[in-house]
Amino acid sequence: MSSSLSEDDIFYLTLTCYYWGSSSQYFVNQPTNEALKALAQFYATNPSADDDQVASYFGWDTKTYSVMEENFGPFNETVSVVDLLPLAPHPRATGSIIPLFVVFTILSTLVIALRLWSRLSLLGRIQSFDWIALLSYLLIVAWGAYGVHASVVGGDMASWCDRSYHQIKQQSIAYNIGMTTYPAVVLSIKISLLVFYYQLSTWRALRVAVWITAFISIGNAFGGFLAFLLQCNRVNFWDYEFDLGLVCRVNTLKAILGTGIVNVITDALIWVIPMPLVWRLQLYPRERIIAIFTFGLGGIACIAGAIRLKAVEDSIRFGVNGKDSVLPIIAWGIVELNLGLICSSAPALRALVMRHIPKILSYGSGNSSADMKGSAAGGRVHAVRNSANSGQSPVGMAASREKFTKSPDIGYAEYEKPDTPTSTTTMELPIQRGSKAVSLV
Repeated sequence: MSSSLSEDDIFYLTLTCYYWGSSSQYFVNQPTNEALKALAQFYATNPSADDDQVASYFGWDTKTYSVMEENFGPFNETVSVVDLLPLAPHPRATGSIIPLFVVFTILSTLVIALRLWSRLSLLGRIQSFDWIALLSYLLIVAWGAYGVHASVVGGDMASWCDRSYHQIKQQSIAYNIGMTTYPAVVLSIKISLLVFYYQLSTWRALRVAVWITAFISIGNAFGGFLAFLLQCNRVNFWDYEFDLGLVCRVNTLKAILGTGIVNVITDALIWVIPMPLVWRLQLYPRERIIAIFTFGLGGIACIAGAIRLKAVEDSIRFGVNGKDSVLPIIAWGIVELNLGLICSSAPALRALVMRHIPKILSYGSGNSSADMKGSAAGGRVHAVRNSANSGQSPVGMAASREKFTKSPDIGYAEYEKPDTPTSTTTMELPIQRGSKAVSLV
């Protein structure tokens, strides 16, 4: 790459390539720099040609001629830009979209399958927030597949000078459709978690926090959707580059950054909403740490969302290397969406692991047969009545039943403080707790 061109030079060169390559039907399927080379060759053959002859040579209609004359007239001065082409960088587009999509689709498919299996095997039913999560999974796969389409249709090169107008236009269409629908996909993940939290407890403070976060998330998603859909006075603005009536008033970079920052903030809110409930429960330190870690995995999605915003800022405009590839934005979008779904499924996966590998994530009660029997339990948890294998007297069993309460749907049981609201979500599997543990079936 040559350092003789400034960022402004590269920006002007790239736009010149784009407009000249897109202005003529003769060059729409060739690299846009070929149109500039043809212009130079035309003036070399016809040094005294006027602008009207240039318009005739390129086959422009009246609208196209008006736009080109306004931006590049007199046309013979544009020939000097051709001398910059050998000095311009020629970056290649990233090829990471397809493998990234495949890897994360496999991971998300595995996670959502285990999540549904967890609900069916432990509760015997799939709950409402799981159905929403399943919808999120389908939307994420569809969005990622469309991202793959955008990466393929744009060609192998990143600079507009090295791509045809047809490639640029098709990728622009795919990118804008993807960015318009992205807020809805993100919102589906948030709604799944918020519905889960709402059913987690009747505690008023928690439910108010859920409603406030849902209101902000829905409003932000709707705003992001409209910002891209109505960025110009024509929805299909890519078909009107040479229409002087086309007006685009929305700064899409500011729109993405603005809604993206709110997305990260709501991600953080969703991350911390259940934490006060966890702290109000009387848990052993190890159980509290595991619960906080399970809910706190959402912090990973916050980080991915912040990195995506940085990718947007770096890739949505021309850089010093002449790169105008939207692929990093798509790549980080795939990462953020899939990580959000995977992290939101952690509670259900933890419950499933606790059932099948109880010795890893639970305290042993000292009676392995009783532990295994309790761990294999599905459906609702309850104390064994007068069981000979319980290791407790009927009096001890009654005392344990009085203290035992249902936990949030993350796979553990706890002894609540007297003023702590109880859960309205069916518990899947408790942690066994030494001498305090009750026997379960």
